[in-house]
Amino acid sequence: MDRSKNILMGLVLGCATVSGCSWTANQICSKEDFCFKPTTTPSPCPPQLTPTEPCIDDVCLEHWQEDISPLDLDEKAISSANSKDMQLQECIYFALANAKVMRDLGGAMLRSPETVVANVNPAMAYTDPRTGEEAALSEFDAQFIAGLNFEKNDRQFNNSFLGNNGFFQQDLNNYQYGLRKKSATGAEFNFRHLTGYDANNQLSNTFGSSWDTYLEAEVRQPLLQGAGTEFNRIAGPNSQPGVINGVLIGRVRTDISLAEFERAVRDLVSDVENAYWDLYFAYRDLEAKIDARDKAYDIYMRTENKARIAQSEDRSDVEQAKEQYLRFQADVVDALNGRPIDSTRTNNGSSGGTFRGNGGVRYSERRLRLIVGMPINDTSIIRPSSNPTEAPVVYDWNSAIADALSLRPELRRQRWVVEHRKLEVIANRNFLRPDLDIVGRYRFRGFGKDLLDYNGNSNAGSSLADGDLQEWAAGVEYTVPIGFRKAHAAVRNSQLALSREVEILKEQERTVHFGLSNAINEIRRSYENMVIQKERLEATISQINTLENKKETIALDVLLEAHRRLLDTRLRYHQAQIDYVIANRNVHFEKGTLLQYCNVGLTESESNREAYRDANERDQLRSAPMDPKTRDRIIGQPGSAVSG
Repeated sequence: MDRSKNILMGLVLGCATVSGCSWTANQICSKEDFCFKPTTTPSPCPPQLTPTEPCIDDVCLEHWQEDISPLDLDEKAISSANSKDMQLQECIYFALANAKVMRDLGGAMLRSPETVVANVNPAMAYTDPRTGEEAALSEFDAQFIAGLNFEKNDRQFNNSFLGNNGFFQQDLNNYQYGLRKKSATGAEFNFRHLTGYDANNQLSNTFGSSWDTYLEAEVRQPLLQGAGTEFNRIAGPNSQPGVINGVLIGRVRTDISLAEFERAVRDLVSDVENAYWDLYFAYRDLEAKIDARDKAYDIYMRTENKARIAQSEDRSDVEQAKEQYLRFQADVVDALNGRPIDSTRTNNGSSGGTFRGNGGVRYSERRLRLIVGMPINDTSIIRPSSNPTEAPVVYDWNSAIADALSLRPELRRQRWVVEHRKLEVIANRNFLRPDLDIVGRYRFRGFGKDLLDYNGNSNAGSSLADGDLQEWAAGVEYTVPIGFRKAHAAVRNSQLALSREVEILKEQERTVHFGLSNAINEIRRSYENMVIQKERLEATISQINTLENKKETIALDVLLEAHRRLLDTRLRYHQAQIDYVIANRNVHFEKGTLLQYCNVGLTESESNREAYRDANERDQLRSAPMDPKTRDRIIGQPGSAVSG
């Protein structure tokens, strides 16, 4: 098969896809022609993919309002100039270029649309405001705080010391602004500037009104629960037992969505191949049945003429020949139109799909149009131009199973799920520690009759600048829940969840081992069967040629039976061809190398410099011995992506 042309499937993460943009191939199509202009010699370079805004009205539906009925095509269209030749690589190319959602042949698009993967799914996981990476990183963002409060107090007290003989009147204003910041070590930093204005009728006041202002810096550092960069990167600040949503968890969720996206793209490519080879077989099936019908009609007419010349009343041979002709004519009708029954598709019989060989040109062609993204009905009909390979292929088992266990997206996704559960266990164990925080606070105060007075009178601003009034406070706060019931429940639950995911991963690996074993065995079976069917076909053709040379003396039953066997051997041979090419594809499907085999690449948008720096740090930590203190020190260095 010709797989020489490259395909590029664009995947954009992060801010570039916050708007949910989709992809269109500008070099392929325009809006007027339904985004599809196939050519027999497409450019080897992929098209330039550009983002477009999602549709928000009914304009997008105009593409699907087709005026062509499936009955508008007659039998002549099959062999007319309206047919368009398409190679397999072309179909894959256009399917990916036109895919905003990953189509399928199993009806999931209508039956369960919530399970359908779109090309924006990874970006949606990344930008999820509840569980995405950006949401987790935002917990470490600095917060600006400001407030204004105004009070008017007018009270009477049961003594003569407050106010003026027990009548207290006051105008009280408070102004504040400041910054609050969480760090990756769990520390919380606060820097505040507070100013208060107090004008009251207290007889003992030095001033009738006064200003009190101060600058305050405060730090709160947990020592046990909530301490350390490891916990805060996993769980995030302000987390609770069982509610873990830190930066690392967010990144694991993004990696899971990427693995799911790759799986969906792989399934789409696989289904394009399934539909393509179904259509290829449907043409071979139709051609064989048309030839058999025409030959049966020729035998029927010869028998009819022979009976007419002989003027024989015994028409049993004529009716027998007519019956075979009508039987083959019925087969041609079925082979032309097909029946909407289960055909070859992914995860049907085998992971990549087991060839069904049901035939039906029109039905198979519509399935290919559906999965590729073309109009379902058109005035022209697609004709596959790629031929199945018959070259023997042998795979090295050790290399194949190693590829399967490391490259299958299902296994990579499950490994990320296991990593997710491991991180949850680490984070939930932190809640078994008591709350022990050290708190430190330092304050510069200023007091005066005025807030700012440039005439040299008493004012709070100059008093603050002089630094004569300074305060500090330090302390330790300790809180411990008796029994840690919720924390123990969270740890146990996360341990059970981890155990479950590990067992699932083991069973998935066994299933992959089973599927790859079947696929490699199918390669050998289908190749040997194809060789046998080819020899059988040649023998049948040789017999037919011999019978045709002495058709005047051969019995009608023998001739009719020979043509029935010829049709059967032709169909068996073509089915064996498709079995072999599907088996070869399924080996790559099971190995996890189908996209490389089809020259399909998945790319992400360029990340910011902090992400690359953090990725390098993580790589260093993976290769270094497990030392939490060293790791926390590296991650907590200034300039780290989540160092605070």
